[in-house]
Amino acid sequence: MIKAIIIEDEAHARLTLKSKLEEYCPEVELLGMADNPKEGRILIQDLKPELVFLDIAMPGESGFDMLSQLDSLDFEIIFVTGFDNFAIDAINFCAIGYILKPIQTSVLIKTVHNAAQRIRQKRDNERNKELIRNLQHPGSTSNRIGIPTEEGLEFIPTSDIIHCEGQKKLTKLFLAGNRSLVSSYSIGEFVRLLEPYGFFQTHRSHLINLNRILRYNREGQVTMEDHSLVPVSKRRRGEFLQQLTRL
Repeated sequence: MIKAIIIEDEAHARLTLKSKLEEYCPEVELLGMADNPKEGRILIQDLKPELVFLDIAMPGESGFDMLSQLDSLDFEIIFVTGFDNFAIDAINFCAIGYILKPIQTSVLIKTVHNAAQRIRQKRDNERNKELIRNLQHPGSTSNRIGIPTEEGLEFIPTSDIIHCEGQKKLTKLFLAGNRSLVSSYSIGEFVRLLEPYGFFQTHRSHLINLNRILRYNREGQVTMEDHSLVPVSKRRRGEFLQQLTRL
């Protein structure tokens, strides 16, 4: 899914674009809409979209003005305009494309397809950068792993992962800062990925960061830094205790 927002001052145009995206571009997840550049800047900062549908001519401040005031443009842009003379300016601004009003469905589908290709390429490039970095520093707790979630691929330092819990074919990760996320990877996949980084599988459904343990009690439970209790199976207790003596 591609996370997107719409910044458009005309209510009818906003709703028309929203409706067409929902019907013809199912790969686009619309996170929000704004009717002026000021609100648009806030949405960009808060929601961090991958794709922005941006009207050019808006009262008081143009779409170009809004873009020039942002610290970074780490998203794809599709300009939406009723004026064909804006097209050259849009291209010069390195946008992925532009759509003229009234919006033609075929043009929208093609432009979104082009944006999706660029976004996937960015994701692949980010994965490759992480791969190279991790290969240069094998086993370093500062390394990050790409975790597939419903929203996309999230890169997280291995040291931020406190423990993982398998839930059927999914895995829930408990992270520093009271965060958590659910991944489509199985617990077995995380065992394979994280064991080189000081993680230990205490139970069929549980994987813990040995550097994030608070205490271990004789009943066979580990208290982690987030104060959650994780079981250690009888079969794994001997090896687990050996691992603790090496910390």
